[in-house]
Amino acid sequence: MAENRDFNDILDDIVLSEDAQEKESYKEGYQQGVETGNADGFHLGYHRGFQLGRELGYYMRIVRHHLELNDTLDPKYSDKILKQLEKIKELIDEFPRTNSEEHDILKMAETIRAQFRKACSLLKISSNMPYDAGVSF
Repeated sequence: MAENRDFNDILDDIVLSEDAQEKESYKEGYQQGVETGNADGFHLGYHRGFQLGRELGYYMRIVRHHLELNDTLDPKYSDKILKQLEKIKELIDEFPRTNSEEHDILKMAETIRAQFRKACSLLKISSNMPYDAGVSF
C-alpha cells in the first residue's frame, strides 16, 4: 500500500536529502573528533605532567641533598644559600598535586625553575637537568 504523500513533499525530500546527509555526516564527524581529541589531549597532558613531575622531583632532591649536606659541612652554607634552598622547597611543596583551575601551573613551574637556577648559581653547580638529554614525548 502506497503512502499518501504530497508530490511537493517528495520533491522537498529529494532536494533536501543532501542537506540532511551533510548534517548527519557533520554530527558523526564531530563526535569522532571529540572522542579522538580527548584521547590525544589526555595522552599529551599525561606525558607533559610526567615531565614536569620529574623535573620538580629532581629539583627537590638537589635541594634536600644540599640542606642535608649543610649539616656535615664546615664551614656551613651562607644564610643566603640556605634561604634560597628553603624558598625552592616551599615553592615545590605549594605546587598543586592535582589539576587546579585556581593555579597557573606553568607560571609556578617557571618561577621554581628561575629560583633553582639562582640557587645553583649561588652553590656554583650546574643547573642542567640530566634528563634533558634528548628525551621528549
